Amino acid sequence: MPIYFSEHEVVLPGQLLSDNGKRSGDGTYTLGGKIYAAQIGFATIKNNKVTVIAFKAAYKPMPGDRVIGIISDVRPNGFEVDLGRHLTGIIRIPDREEVKSMKLKVGDVVYVKIRESGLSGVIIDRGSRIRKIESGLLIQLHPSKIPRLVGRRGSMINVIKKLTGCDILVGKNGYVVVNGPSPESEFAAMKAIRMIEREAHTSGLTERIERYLRELLGK
Repeated sequence: MPIYFSEHEVVLPGQLLSDNGKRSGDGTYTLGGKIYAAQIGFATIKNNKVTVIAFKAAYKPMPGDRVIGIISDVRPNGFEVDLGRHLTGIIRIPDREEVKSMKLKVGDVVYVKIRESGLSGVIIDRGSRIRKIESGLLIQLHPSKIPRLVGRRGSMINVIKKLTGCDILVGKNGYVVVNGPSPESEFAAMKAIRMIEREAHTSGLTERIERYLRELLGK
């Protein structure tokens, strides 16, 4: 598929991206069999589609998304979960005794999966594991930067994990939890994540992140 942009290049509305109109994805449009950017953002290939990720695109919950949230209310029939940026998810549990047995309280951080999102709100899947995060650093990024943090096939996040030894949970809603073997390793991972947030639109970022972490950790 002929393309006219480099990975994560910043593109402008109307910019020609590809000659193959059949590969048009989110943030693009087709004209005369060619693909053009419909918005300013990062150009990338996602699921074999040419896609433009807007700088300030809001997170849109989708079934199956893994997200990180904060328990904001405990009810007799379940929980409310703050998913960031005025977005709230609901865990519905009809059995009051089950609600009590989960031992979740306001302020607890959880890693969950979206079951559905629509007119009835964002419903969290209680059939899959609701994981309570016991420790670590909670970091919030703009959701549009999450694909860059993960990298193609996990390349970026794996570099950070390997060099810092940290376990890193990434929520599609923009929350990230870093849990490492020492405060120094967690701090290094956090610094790298913030660097990615600032420089997400630049090329060669994975290599720069690796050098940056090696310098921070003296490796």
